Amino acid sequence: MKHAFLIIAHNEPGVLAALLQQLDDERNDIYLHIDARSAAMLGQFAGYRACRAGFYLVPKPNAVYWGDISQVETELLLFETAFKRGPYQYYHLLSGTDQVIKSQDYLHGFFKRSAGKEFVHFWSGAAHEKDLRRKVGRYYLFTKHLKDKGTAVHLFTAPLRNLFLLLQKATGFRRRADWEFRKGSQWVSITHAFCQYLLNRKSEILARFAHTLCPDEIFVQTVLWNSDFRNNIACADDDMIRAAARAIDWQRGSPYVWQEADAAYLAECSAIFARKFSKKFIYTRNDEHDKR
Repeated sequence: MKHAFLIIAHNEPGVLAALLQQLDDERNDIYLHIDARSAAMLGQFAGYRACRAGFYLVPKPNAVYWGDISQVETELLLFETAFKRGPYQYYHLLSGTDQVIKSQDYLHGFFKRSAGKEFVHFWSGAAHEKDLRRKVGRYYLFTKHLKDKGTAVHLFTAPLRNLFLLLQKATGFRRRADWEFRKGSQWVSITHAFCQYLLNRKSEILARFAHTLCPDEIFVQTVLWNSDFRNNIACADDDMIRAAARAIDWQRGSPYVWQEADAAYLAECSAIFARKFSKKFIYTRNDEHDKR
């Protein structure tokens, strides 16, 4: 079966163009969602055509807001759009600032050898557990405006959101814990079977994770952890490369933006994908490293 690559983009058109070229293989179908608020970028890629891969630009994209349920809605939209054209061996959720740092032969061989495994990362440790309880335990209002600092709408919504949080804390209110919640990186590679399982719970997911803070880092991990697919997790340790086949550095940034000085590390590391990049450094792969 082919692989589906689901890309969420809103900036860095040069990095996105490189990513699309890296994925242009007859074994792949590419689904691209560009934030509805990025009108110029939407116009830039409106006429894009891949040479070998199937390519589908989401025709009615969402406006995507950091920390908001719109991120979950967009991921589910991409999963659902691809699933209807499937089946696919794997569904890979990527950012438009990702790069593929292995050859397509290596990528397909790796996932063929790993068939049935779910590449979903889980964070662990007391600090992450405390952060998770904070994000799922209360109702968060006006999450679309979390990044609107300095604007009139932020001056109105932030005090209301904080007041409502204080009232919940003062009364000891906690949202229901109908799942055992988990969190990790939102960038995942999942099987057709788990994708179907996830989509079957779409309405339940949207209902429970609305007014949750940063639900994009929680909903896939939580649904997976509370299902029989938990037995298929590729790596339960907090190891981004082994768990999600991705090189993402959270120690030097949020996340760190790879630089030209990191090219040697990226060439040698065992990850398939890396995030994140900017126009200052677009990764050039050396396929000889893949043959070692």
